Amino acid sequence: MLKQVAYVLAALFFTTIISAQQDIVELSKKFDELSIQKKGLNETIKIDVSGLALHDFIASIAEEHQLNIDVDTELNQPVANNFFDVTVKDVLIHLVQKYDLEVSFTNNIIIFKKRKIIAIVEKKRPKFIDVSYNPENDFLSIKIENDTLSAVAKAITDKSGKNLILAQDIKNIRISSYILNRPFDQVIEMMSKSNDLSAIKDNNDVYFIQKNTAATASLQSNSPKAKQPKANLGVPGFYDVNLNKNGFLQVNAFVADAADLLTEAAEKLHINYFLYNKPENEKTTLSADNITFDQLLEHIFKGKKYTYKKQDHFYIIGEEATEGLRITELIQLENRSIESVINTLPKLFSEKLEIKEFIELNGLIVSGSRSILNELKIYMKQIDKVVPMVQIEVIIVQYNKSYDIQTGLKAGLDKINTPKTSGVLFPNSDVTLNGSSVNSLIDAFNGFGLFKLGKVTSSFYLNLKLLENNSVLKIESTPKIATISGHEAKLSIGETSYYFEQNNRLINSNIGNDILNSGTWKSTDANLSVSIKPHVSTDENVTLTIAVEKSSFLARVGEDAPPGKATQKFESLVRVKNGEMILLGGLDELKKENSGTGTPLLSRVPVIKWFFSSRKKAKNDSKLHIFIKPTVIY
Repeated sequence: MLKQVAYVLAALFFTTIISAQQDIVELSKKFDELSIQKKGLNETIKIDVSGLALHDFIASIAEEHQLNIDVDTELNQPVANNFFDVTVKDVLIHLVQKYDLEVSFTNNIIIFKKRKIIAIVEKKRPKFIDVSYNPENDFLSIKIENDTLSAVAKAITDKSGKNLILAQDIKNIRISSYILNRPFDQVIEMMSKSNDLSAIKDNNDVYFIQKNTAATASLQSNSPKAKQPKANLGVPGFYDVNLNKNGFLQVNAFVADAADLLTEAAEKLHINYFLYNKPENEKTTLSADNITFDQLLEHIFKGKKYTYKKQDHFYIIGEEATEGLRITELIQLENRSIESVINTLPKLFSEKLEIKEFIELNGLIVSGSRSILNELKIYMKQIDKVVPMVQIEVIIVQYNKSYDIQTGLKAGLDKINTPKTSGVLFPNSDVTLNGSSVNSLIDAFNGFGLFKLGKVTSSFYLNLKLLENNSVLKIESTPKIATISGHEAKLSIGETSYYFEQNNRLINSNIGNDILNSGTWKSTDANLSVSIKPHVSTDENVTLTIAVEKSSFLARVGEDAPPGKATQKFESLVRVKNGEMILLGGLDELKKENSGTGTPLLSRVPVIKWFFSSRKKAKNDSKLHIFIKPTVIY
């Protein structure tokens, strides 16, 4: 069958290729015939295009060579071609082949269109009916789910050669059954009873299937075993199962065999069931009235390795790991992310269930016992709560106030570099006078007193400094950050400085020793960083874990040395109400400086010390305040 399909596909493929080749040959002939009237088709073309739409490219060729061409505007795919000394008709044929165009001719007009794609609708294949038959031992296996009875009967007849006749009113009903390697007669009977049907076999081995007019209470086991006789009241092994007036079960049992108890309860309720695995050595004690068969199964199997599954009109009973009893479900979360949830599950679930994260659907794929899976669903529902988001408004205020005063008179000699009179008088006075300027001042003062001052040498200089600086700097930043309760939010503001790190390596050789110099630029940061981790309680109080670190650069020791760094840091744990603002401070710095230099003894004499000393006073006050306001958002 597969070979025939392959041959057909190959034939269609080669037919398509041959047909396409024939179309190109016919098109070439058409262009040759038209080129007799339109000489532009035989003209050569030299062009290099990239990114131009196909319909614009064909239109430009038509305009350049005076051709009548109608181009469909849907041909908008970009073109990237380079043609050199190629005839126009060859270019057009190439475009038809490359972009699968449809070409038609109306008199002297060439029409280019986008070839219509004819969609081939694939015929719907009939559903495969999974039926297998072993003629050596007359064993039949069926795996059917929601299939029509007529299709199932046809498949069984084709595989086994045995005839199945269906009543007219049941041919189109849908049935489901899953039975492996059982005798043919038994499979037909089990399939019929599980779907509320009955099968009758005549003397000619022909089966007639019809609606079940007298429903059977249960299917017998393949190897029936006589029930143990009931024990007396109060003796281990005693059980009594009855139906009350409402049609519910009334059960009394004392250390009774679970399999016998369930069998009798099913018979009383006329319930169909399959025992995939018989509950061996399982004992139960209970006294219950007005309960259903499902409730009885749930209580007996709770904490045991057995479970049940209701499928169509019958119950499947057996061990949890048995194929057909395992269930697989997708458990999705609505209010929180599935990531990291699997790490918080109790050990019971991870040991007895197979659990996989499905991040795209924000859920867990869970496979295993139905009872444990239901417990997991309850647990997931309990933790699937809306996690509050906390919007944090941070106001960072940095305040720097400083001033410094420098006064002094400095005199000296410089024979190498002749000093020049220069400097600034206002607003900061810093003036240097050379020898000639000082002599001019001396000449101006001589004659006003009893003393007469002498001249100074040309290498003499005098420096007068009167400086005062005041500065006030206030920096404010108001960032807003948001995070989920229990997760950390970080904020960092700062600068980066670079320094050069040089490496020297000694290379020994026969000629001599060489030093190889290399280096890299490295960076260092000085930041104001704030880290906040909020925890929202049920009364909407917010507990904040806050860490603040402020670092600043100091002067470099050398030109290529890394800058020094001063760091201030504090951590705090506070509790605030929703919408309240708190102030965090403490990073205050006060720096005072009062220094001076001068001539011994003379620098201490009042008035005279002004001429024989220099003084510097400075004060720097730096403060950092952080305001934090958390707002809880659901």
